[in-house]
Amino acid sequence: MKSVPLSNNTVKRRIDGIAADIKSQIINKVKLSPFFAISCDESTDIVNCAQLIVYVRYIGGDIIQEEILYSQSLPAGTTSEDIFNSISNFVEKNGLDWKKLIGLCTDGAPAMIGVRSGLAKKLKEKNTVVSTHCFIHHIHYSALASKTLPQKLRQALDSAIRIVNYIKSSALNSRLFTLLCEDLDSDHKVLLFHTEVRWLSRSNMLARLYELKEEVFFF
Repeated sequence: MKSVPLSNNTVKRRIDGIAADIKSQIINKVKLSPFFAISCDESTDIVNCAQLIVYVRYIGGDIIQEEILYSQSLPAGTTSEDIFNSISNFVEKNGLDWKKLIGLCTDGAPAMIGVRSGLAKKLKEKNTVVSTHCFIHHIHYSALASKTLPQKLRQALDSAIRIVNYIKSSALNSRLFTLLCEDLDSDHKVLLFHTEVRWLSRSNMLARLYELKEEVFFF
């Protein structure tokens, strides 16, 4: 191990090399797919720099796969023009086919879905793109507007929270549940906590609970 070079520069080069290889593999898979769709969002980091992240969904074999396509800083701003230029430059630089782009999923911000100059409008000038409002964002905005979930959804969420808390609030229950998942050769070994602050985790918690529904039933 002492002979393995682990300087900062060496590690950086290795990481850059791995990242470039993964990027190349994903781009090649997207090129082989008959169609693909993208989902994008932007956020501002702790140093007030806007970051754009773009996911891609494509057909790989006989299943639909989803990967992070790329992430890029937007120092000039987060207008629809800035976001479109970023996506356009990436598509053209990497030889992707605009005619294969058939879908766009966004958070519903004016810069994304504005009728006159939104990102969706600009992409439709390249191809007939179906624009959708992210379901998770849509539910979040609806919840903020109403201050509460509909009663049936609230009851379902509360039941899911109680189930998760019953298993995870006890160290013994957590260990036993993990052992059960290992014995059943499950894809996951633990459930995820629900939190009101990080609303994106709501979908993660519910998705994990659904994936482990049989294990939870046995437990």
